[in-house]
Amino acid sequence: MIENQNSLNISSEGIYFLSLGGIGEIGANCYLYCCDDKWIMIDLGLSFADEKFPGIDLLLPKIDFIESISQKLEAIIISHGHEDHSGAVAYFADKIDCPVYATGFARSLIENRLKEFGFLDKINIITIENDKDIKLNNFNLSFISTSHSIPEPHAILIKTKYGNLLHTADWKIDFNSAIGAQINQEQFEKIGNEGLLALIGDSTNADVPGYSKSESEVREELIKIFSRYNNRIVITCFSSNIERMESIFIAAKKNNRKVALVGRSMKKTITAAIENNIIDKDISFITEDEASLIPKENLVVICTGSQGEKRSALFRIAYNSHNNIYLEENDLVIFSSKDIPGNEKAINNLKNLLYAQNVEVITADDDLVHVSGHGYAEEIKKMYQWTRPYISIPVHGEAKHLFAHSQLAQASQVPITRILDNGKCIKLAPENPKICGFLNTGKLIVEGKNLYDSESNFIKDRRKISFEGMILISIIINADLSINNKIMITSKGLPDYDERLLENDFKELLVQEYTKISDNQKNSNEIVSNLLKKLIRQSLKSQLFKKPDVKSHIIRL
Repeated sequence: MIENQNSLNISSEGIYFLSLGGIGEIGANCYLYCCDDKWIMIDLGLSFADEKFPGIDLLLPKIDFIESISQKLEAIIISHGHEDHSGAVAYFADKIDCPVYATGFARSLIENRLKEFGFLDKINIITIENDKDIKLNNFNLSFISTSHSIPEPHAILIKTKYGNLLHTADWKIDFNSAIGAQINQEQFEKIGNEGLLALIGDSTNADVPGYSKSESEVREELIKIFSRYNNRIVITCFSSNIERMESIFIAAKKNNRKVALVGRSMKKTITAAIENNIIDKDISFITEDEASLIPKENLVVICTGSQGEKRSALFRIAYNSHNNIYLEENDLVIFSSKDIPGNEKAINNLKNLLYAQNVEVITADDDLVHVSGHGYAEEIKKMYQWTRPYISIPVHGEAKHLFAHSQLAQASQVPITRILDNGKCIKLAPENPKICGFLNTGKLIVEGKNLYDSESNFIKDRRKISFEGMILISIIINADLSINNKIMITSKGLPDYDERLLENDFKELLVQEYTKISDNQKNSNEIVSNLLKKLIRQSLKSQLFKKPDVKSHIIRL
């Protein structure tokens, strides 16, 4: 039995499910299954930071728990290559002691990141083959082809002696996918006929009615849009969306345009797709240098930056700081993507910059230039009709998505539906499901190639400074414990104020209050620092209604 400080109680018999990330949020997917004291992990992804984390781009799930089960964790299974499902593997290379299973394309993407970090030899990656099960001590894993906005997505059937579980990962119904295998309805129906204990399913678009559109429809729409324009066309999409890039290439070719790829991550994913025979080797792209020489009416640029990222290719192009690609009046920029929650402000800022330059902008709100890789409500209901599980556990979504998914499951006559939180462990069998404890979870922040707790003091300081500003006070305390007259006050992030008035008020207060404390207190930097903080805020009160972060340098002679 596992018992720890987080009140998580797992016996040596039964099957359990526990999420370390991915429930109540978009991204950072990390799910654990336990059967008779043996464990597997499905996905190990990252998420994008929002304004709560100033200066931070990426967040990772905390996976300290796997250290306590390191001898029992048999495998990490990567459902597909999206970074919110696979992007954290390289960051945790020193913590992973078991094999990592991934399809050829996902493996290439993971290995690219491992090479960057110098960790390629640290992890044993095994390629998943569609027609071969993975047999472990207490699990037998099968892979079912699905459709998604990246090559080689799979749902994972987990067979145990207590019953079968289906982890859908990200999926949609698209019987006209141009790349890879189609979603395998027959296999899902077979799973239902054999009996399914639980479905652990994607909730991203559970609150969107109807059916999602097909990528083939985007391809046809892009052909039409390209035919209407005679100027330069720049189109941004997710760098992992190989099928979208192929659609853009075909649309460009039909309109006598060459295509340039701009953005390091896009070039890497295209290379991985060619290596794994996902796209035709005859699909070729011109270089950025060549793009600068092509007449604008014959050029399409595919670039990174669909989420308004400040270091992306589109951001640099929009700010006219790219070496080879630039925009002119009446050029066209297409956002062939959706806004990831939390990125809306950055994306709108980028669009407004383009509008200000008289560049035309097309988004998915204007034309069919993007389709989601996640199934809508009717598709989720179809999945329940095919598989008929006894238990439904919605994952991969914010609270509204999880709730909508649970309603769809109930409408599909699923007997038991459970909405969990990250860290809440549920025993699925034997007997009816029940909660068996809670594990403290959270996030790590990526600063360079280092990881820190998301509640680290320096992040709290950044947050405080970004809201309230900062004041730094430098004072000299003489050997006789008197304060030198040379006091320096500097501020950052505060509105204009009368510096001379502040300094005079502060010095007057300091003389009054410092003389009241004992010599022992004067010898304590902590006590003096707290006094300075109190007095500077008091002095500021008459000019600014702010409580800035106050730091002090105390120099003793």
